[in-house]
Amino acid sequence: MKKINLISFLKEIPMKKLKKWQLTALIAVPLVIVVVVLAMLFLNQKSGSQEALDSKPLVQKAKEGSVASSVLLSGQVSANNEQYIYYDSTKGDLEGVLVNVGDQVTVGQALVQYRNTEAQSNYDSAVRALNKIDRQIYELQNNGTAPTPSPTAEGEESGESTAPAVNTQQSLDSQLKDLQDNRADAADKVNSSKLLLDATTVLSTVEGTVVEVNRDVSKSTTGSNQTLVHIVNNGNLQVKGELSEYNLANLSVGQEVSITSKVYPDKTWTGKISYISNYPKDAQQASSSASAAGGSGGGSGAKYPFTIDFTSEIGDLKQGFSVNIEVKNNSKAILIPVSSVVTDEDGKNYIWKLDDKGIAKKVEVTLGNADAENQEVTSGLSKDDKVIINPTADLKDGQEVKSYEEIN
Repeated sequence: MKKINLISFLKEIPMKKLKKWQLTALIAVPLVIVVVVLAMLFLNQKSGSQEALDSKPLVQKAKEGSVASSVLLSGQVSANNEQYIYYDSTKGDLEGVLVNVGDQVTVGQALVQYRNTEAQSNYDSAVRALNKIDRQIYELQNNGTAPTPSPTAEGEESGESTAPAVNTQQSLDSQLKDLQDNRADAADKVNSSKLLLDATTVLSTVEGTVVEVNRDVSKSTTGSNQTLVHIVNNGNLQVKGELSEYNLANLSVGQEVSITSKVYPDKTWTGKISYISNYPKDAQQASSSASAAGGSGGGSGAKYPFTIDFTSEIGDLKQGFSVNIEVKNNSKAILIPVSSVVTDEDGKNYIWKLDDKGIAKKVEVTLGNADAENQEVTSGLSKDDKVIINPTADLKDGQEVKSYEEIN
């Protein structure tokens, strides 16, 4: 392709034939191009200066505090003190339930009575056997005396006449000891048979209100899980649930929580974790109680029962309410902005610390939890250490930072 020389081309144009506006345009276009190029050079230079200004090190002191992370759980309001009494065919035939729904009961009050003729008969027989041995001991001690030795004749040796009396006394002592051993065995039988007989009367172990009574139960072997009486103490409610294995390491007894209910969306209650089991519920129980399972782990993984005690007034909450729980993070740690952390190719985490002489030092740190702004540092950094929060790639270990801006 033939190259066109701009100057030669302009010389070949007959200037006299050009109109005035064409001549003006011909001169203005190159000038505009020159102005645009100069403007771009100026802006690039200014942008470079602004970039250099923006990369000025920003330094902030490490502080102590807590990140804004929390754990969400779910649970159910339950009675702290409650008692379930189930039908037990081994105690005998159900003779009667001695309370009604709404009754106020006290500790030790009889609730359910069984009839067990065998237990009664065994107890009566044991008592009769004990009484019989007591009579034998009485007769032996009061009527079974040893014969009195007769007066010795003159010239007779006393030892010859006392031998039968000594032997008789030894025999009585031996009989008495045997009877006392028999009595101890009989007394043990009385006590054991009385325990079986007493078990036919079921007593209350809590003070509270009867909320359920069931007198129509099946006597089949499958009826062992049938509830006869349910007693609750509404004066001391708790929240019970299950948390996933993924949340177990992040929670501990004593942590504060906030509790909400969909029934009262505008109200909030407070509490503390009072119990976390060290042992998971078995897989069958965990799958059957998925509604009470808490945490973000979903339905997978092991489930660990937990209990929360209320620290605020219970108010309108009732037993059986489903509630949402937010576990507050009250643990204190060293905090720095998340932008301060640099991760190397080896996967280790570092920060740039500035000493009193303005020397930058690369320090390996161990990280904890984090939120959108702050990062916990569990080791490698102390409170009030100066940290460069906008480190650049060209920063060198041991480099002197002559100019920086310290922010709060």
